[in-house]
Amino acid sequence: MRSDRKPNEDLAVSEVIGVVMLLAMVITMMGGVFLFLTPYVNDFQDNTAWSNANGIAERLDGRIDVVAGASADTGIRTTVSTITSSVSPLANTEVWTVSADLTALDTVTVTYLNQTSFSIFSLNETATSISIWTQSGEQSFNFDATNEEVIIDHELNTASLYIVTVFNEDLEKIHRHAKVSISGLLIKTKVQTGEHSIALVNDARYDKFSDSTWDISTSPDMNIEELFDGTMRASLSLRTINTVGAIPDGRNAVFDISSAGPVSLFSGDAWNFRFTYDSSLGPTITPQMNEGWLTDYTLHRASDTLDQHRGISPWLRTSGADGMTIDKGYSMIDLEVDLQIVEVSK
Repeated sequence: MRSDRKPNEDLAVSEVIGVVMLLAMVITMMGGVFLFLTPYVNDFQDNTAWSNANGIAERLDGRIDVVAGASADTGIRTTVSTITSSVSPLANTEVWTVSADLTALDTVTVTYLNQTSFSIFSLNETATSISIWTQSGEQSFNFDATNEEVIIDHELNTASLYIVTVFNEDLEKIHRHAKVSISGLLIKTKVQTGEHSIALVNDARYDKFSDSTWDISTSPDMNIEELFDGTMRASLSLRTINTVGAIPDGRNAVFDISSAGPVSLFSGDAWNFRFTYDSSLGPTITPQMNEGWLTDYTLHRASDTLDQHRGISPWLRTSGADGMTIDKGYSMIDLEVDLQIVEVSK
């Protein structure tokens, strides 16, 4: 009898080879599909992370906006998921100075000399006293009316915030000068190309990817308009966010947001209004902001129609590096400026 073992062995080998080839084809196809889909999966993950970061920014900004204008010790608690993003403080990112005369009878200049002294110059010699307010305390000083600069030495901490109010002999306010250092929040999210950052500073929003510079998504809250009687009206809210302790993090981070109370800097008629702005967030922010504020002025200047311009104009140099004013500082304006201090904690 003939044995059929050999044919059976050949058949078994053929089946093994077929299975191996089938597995190889499946693995090859799966690898191809994986390679083909990887960019789309990465983009999906980036979009998910960006959407989460954007949601965090909108939620925090909305809650801060609700609390900012409220009375002192008014607060709100909110929970956000920071599992794919991190939230950190941005300390002293912007510096604003705002000054204006509160009477048409005198032009007063307050100059910051150093951390312990100011100089006061009253053009018509009506200034006779000042008060310096900071969050740590307040001091008042009297002096004789003079046509020279008066040097005031004080013992207050003016590093981040001060308000100087000048009075005449009848104790009427004739000038106010304030400097405010603005702090905010920074939201960072890792993406395939590096890192995406969102800065919430002074009710404005800035965005940046690791391979680009900061972009201004939303500008600070400043409104300039002309009233029915021809008077220019300017309103500005300065908002600083102070962090108390560590910033919350984790899947369900709980933020306590409270108001330290709004501070009114100007409310009513003002003359010789002037403000300066400087941002340390990125080297392009300050020039971009100045250019945006001076767009109408630049267009009128280019068309030789500056006599028709109403609104923001440079104080001295056309770049705005010396500060900006309204209507070249020649006319009275209706000025509303307030400072909102918000505290964020666990």
